[in-house]
Parts: sequence; structure tokens; C-alpha cells
Amino acid sequence: MNKSIKNRFFTSIAIVVVSIYLLIPTMWSLNHPETADKMPDWLPNAAMTLGLDLQGGVHMVMGVDLDGVVESQLKVYASSIERTLESKGVKFTKVTPNKSRALIGIEVEGAGAVTAVDAEVSERYQQVIEVVGEDANYIELRLSRTHEDDVRSRAIEQSIETIRNRIDEFGVAEPVISRKGDDQILVQFPGAKEPERLKSLIGQTAKLTFQIVPDSNDPAKNSELTGQLVKWIEDAEIAGGYTRESFPRLSEYRERLMVDLADKLPKDTEIAFERLNNPNVVDDIQLNAYVLSTKNTFSGEYIENAFVSLDSGSNNMGPQRPVVSFQMSPAGAPLMGDMTREFKGYQMAIVLDGIIKSAPSINGVITDSGQITLGTGNFDQISKEAHDLSIVLRAGALPANIEVQEERVIGPSMGRDSIEAGKNALITASALIFIFMIIYYGWAGLIGSVATVANICIIFAVLGLMGATLTMPGIAGIVLTIGMAVDALIIIFERMREEIRAGRTTQQVIEQGFSHAFSTILDSNITTAIGAFMLLQFGTGTIRGFSLTLIVGIATNVFTATFMTRSFFKYLKSDNDAELTMGLSKKSLQEIEA
Repeated sequence: MNKSIKNRFFTSIAIVVVSIYLLIPTMWSLNHPETADKMPDWLPNAAMTLGLDLQGGVHMVMGVDLDGVVESQLKVYASSIERTLESKGVKFTKVTPNKSRALIGIEVEGAGAVTAVDAEVSERYQQVIEVVGEDANYIELRLSRTHEDDVRSRAIEQSIETIRNRIDEFGVAEPVISRKGDDQILVQFPGAKEPERLKSLIGQTAKLTFQIVPDSNDPAKNSELTGQLVKWIEDAEIAGGYTRESFPRLSEYRERLMVDLADKLPKDTEIAFERLNNPNVVDDIQLNAYVLSTKNTFSGEYIENAFVSLDSGSNNMGPQRPVVSFQMSPAGAPLMGDMTREFKGYQMAIVLDGIIKSAPSINGVITDSGQITLGTGNFDQISKEAHDLSIVLRAGALPANIEVQEERVIGPSMGRDSIEAGKNALITASALIFIFMIIYYGWAGLIGSVATVANICIIFAVLGLMGATLTMPGIAGIVLTIGMAVDALIIIFERMREEIRAGRTTQQVIEQGFSHAFSTILDSNITTAIGAFMLLQFGTGTIRGFSLTLIVGIATNVFTATFMTRSFFKYLKSDNDAELTMGLSKKSLQEIEA
């Protein structure tokens, strides 16, 4: 027997054996979903994960406050314009951003002031800000349409990316995150086991800020201000006839207090709350009110990395406790250094969406790195809080506030039914196809059936190695590729029959049949692959899953049809020059011989 034929045959067998080995984790996950994380150590880490439609999970639609992004941009530009006018000596009364129409109004004083403002805007803010109206003492600016659209688009894109980072680091496999409409984001968590914790983590997606607590360096003044704040809040609730429970969201309660206490709070400050669990009452959450500076703040976007570590300073004081260590970006390090140098000894609150996560004291100047020590509690509780806080810090700050507008928890029962129905359909269809091929093509049909089973194993093995997610559309893609594989074999077998009718020998039938069919198979698969690639490139969610399985299936189809099946034929017939009937009847063969 030719050595090359042996090598091709045993290479094909080896690929099938390896594929079956790689397929075991996926089959284990499908048949034992409750113990998918307890597979034997000798199995490879190559299991396909199940999508939301097969294993259940959480479906959310998040609304993005794009108007808030525009307002934030307006405030930044308004502050920048103020500094520019001051540096140029232009007298002005105030600069007022109006978020509802993306406008900035500037009241000026003195002759020629409007002209001076117009000139500065034209020079420094080209294609970003444009003049829309002016008179003797007033000029009105707005964000250009192009820039405003760009701000909104970037806000959505950055929100999607940040959510993806947080979900990925939380440990949810293959989340589906995509844009929905103009200001919504679709988020799906296949197999989520802690939906409330996920929702809480995603809900903490407003801007992350570090804010100084005024007078916190003086215990007496800090205690006095805190006592006054508690009294002010009690008086405001009594006067307004409301309590915290009167509002569905804490943010609405906070906004109401800000309005009622506007004349009592110190200048350039705001109210924020820290959530504390009541140790004496289960599921009872207490709110600890703080007064925070709105002027002395630092953006969380300068956080480059954050991780949980053990407090090395507690070695001589008992067991080590988890802390959150963070590193600053090169741009943020000097800014953080200036802030912590100026306010050493003050508390610096870490604020997410108006909620204080921690308010540690600044014990030294922080430049390129620092540590956040969390509150009291047992080790496991603090470790969990530190883990969640490090995720938030590491992912950075979103450019916009978002809220959950729609939420559904999908059970896995429908997915299990779909898997069982899919397995039954696959077994039934495969059995019928194999019976037909064996009856119609004889022992050649048996070889084709074996090659088709090998093709299925290879497809699942490759997808498992890629860490792909199996969804119902993905199963449809696999079924489609199996049909294409059978179609390719039929093309080959029919070409081999033509060679038999032409009176070729067995070896000629094999060589000519596969050679003549190759171009047809390749052309049909390439055209399908182009369409699948376009779906993968421009599709979203389950469409990409369908296209991925289709592309993998096309590649394995070509391999099994043109290499593996050919190797099987040549190995089994290399030393046997008996007639290759391909299921043709004796009468047909006799007519061919005649």
C-alpha cells in the first residue's frame, strides 16, 4: 500500500479521535448542565456555552441619558469659555448652559465685548461651537449639529464598551450587548445565576467621581455639619410631607432634598448618600448622608487599573483584610497628586451615581497608585465588596447615566426542551439520511455516513475550542452545514457513478470522481461563505452566532468531503481492485460492460 495513502488515512482517523475528545466537554454540559462546572480534570476546557435561549438568563433593555451627556459637554465648554474670557479681559456677567436646546448664553458688558467673544469662539472652537444669535450685550452659542451627533454616538458606543467590560469581568459568559434604537442598549446574560447582583452592578453606571468631604479634616466641624444635615433633612421631610419611601428611586429623593435645602447647604456642595446594611435587621438598609464638594472633584476616567489585594499594613495588627488597590493613568497621576496634596487629612468620597461607595481619609499624597480601605464586616463580605468596587473602578466611568427600562428573567426549561427536541430531530434525520445513502450508494454510502458523523464532531470541537456560544440560530447553522455536507457527498458520488459508466477502473473512479467534483463543491461553499462572512461582519447577537457556525461548518465540509472521504476510499480500495458499484444495480453494470 502506498505510504502516502496510509498517512492520509491515519491523519483523518487521528483528527476524528481528537475531535471526539474535544467534544466530550460540550456533551457533558448539554447532558449535565447543573454540574457543568464540575467536569473531570482530564477533560479539556473546550465546552461550548449555551445561549440565553437554551439555558435561560437575564434580558435587560438599558436607557441612556444622552441629554445628560450633552449637558455635561455644555458645562465643560461653558467653564472653558469663562476661563478664556477672563484671560482675555473680556467682561461678562455669566455664562449659562441650556441643555434642552444645547445652547450656551453669555451676558457681556462693555462695547465690543460681543465681537470679542465671537472672535474667540471662531478661533478656539471651530466646528464644535457656533454662534446662533447676538445683540448688544448678549451672545448665544450652541454645539454644532455635527459635534452634538458625534457626542451622542460616542456616548452610546462608550456605554456599550464599558458595560461589556464590567460584565466580562463579572464572569458572565458570552453576554449579548448591542445598540437598540437611538438611546437604548440591549443586554442579555446567558445562564446568569445572580440577576440582582448583575443588575446592581450594571446600575452603577453613572460617572465615577472622587469628591472631597468639606471640613472632614476637623472632627468638630465635621460632626457639627453632619448633625445639621440630619436636622435639615428631617425638617425638609416634615415640611414637604414626604419620606425616602415616597420616591421610587433614591436619585429622585436626593434631587428633592437638593431643591429643599438649596439655601442651607454651603456653596459648591451637594448631598450624597452612603448605603449601610443594618446589622440588627435583616434586609434593612440605612442611609448615611454626606455633604460633598462639587468643586473639588476628580474624574474616575483617570483610573487605569484596580484590583483586590490584602492590606500589608495590618500584618502586625491581626489578620489581613481585602483592600482595593488602584493605579492612575499618566495623565491623571499629577492631577490626583495635586488634589491629595492640597486636601491631605480630608475624607475623599468615591461616588457612583450619587451613592458613596467609600469615603476613606487621605493619609498621604497619591500620584500613580493608591489603596481604598473598605468598611467593617466579615472577611467574605468585605472581599465581595472589594471585588465589585474594583470592577467598577477598572472599567472606568460611563459618559452617561443609564437605567434599566425593561427586565425579564428567562427560565432554562424552554431551552432544555429545545435541546432535547434538537437532539431527537438530529438523530432521526441523520438515521433517515444514512439509511437512504447506504441503500442508494451501497458501501460507499456507509463511508459517506461515517464522514458526515466525523464532520459533526469536528464542527462542535472547533466551536468548543473557539469558546463559541450555542444558540438556536447556531443550531440552525449547524443543521444547514450538515445538509451541505451531504449534498457535497452526493455530488462526488454521482461523479463517481459517471466514471463507472465510462468503464473506468476502481482507482480511476476514485481519482476522477473526486477531482471533477472538487471545483463544484468549492464554488458552492465559497459563495455561501461570502454571505456568512457578511452576516458575521455586520450582524449582531444571534445572527453572528448563526454565521459563525455556518463558516466553521463550510470549512469542515470542504475538508471532510475532499480530504477525509477521499482518504477513506483510497485506503479501503488501494489493495482491492474489485469493482466499485456505487449502489448501481447488476442490470446497470451489465449494460455498462456491454
